[in-house]
Amino acid sequence: MTHEFDTIIAIADELEISRQALNRKAKRLNIDLSKKSFTDTEWKLLTSTKRKPKQSTSSNYVDTFTAQQLAEKDDLINYLKSQIKEKDKQIDHAQQLQLIAEQRLTETNKTLIEHQEKENQPKKGFWHRLFK
Repeated sequence: MTHEFDTIIAIADELEISRQALNRKAKRLNIDLSKKSFTDTEWKLLTSTKRKPKQSTSSNYVDTFTAQQLAEKDDLINYLKSQIKEKDKQIDHAQQLQLIAEQRLTETNKTLIEHQEKENQPKKGFWHRLFK
């Protein structure tokens, strides 16, 4: 099977490289680009050494900076989660103390009412209490 192209630029576009890079590659591999038709073996040679675009150092810097920011945010989130857990414990403890205080107040009120009822009863004399 042959691979045919109209122009050298079309070949370069297919390989995702510049026209100058294509000329250098063809010269290095001893392939004639002027015929614009390639056999399977020639095409495999041209495509096998396809280079990947370089990543710029600025994108690497952005990636490391972003990763650093994400790590800081993760640390902050973990710290805030621990603070929330601590506050929840404090709230539970405060609610337990308030419940205990309300129970004691209720008991105190009951005893106070009992003492008031005893005081409101008519006093009985010595002989009445003795011969009851």
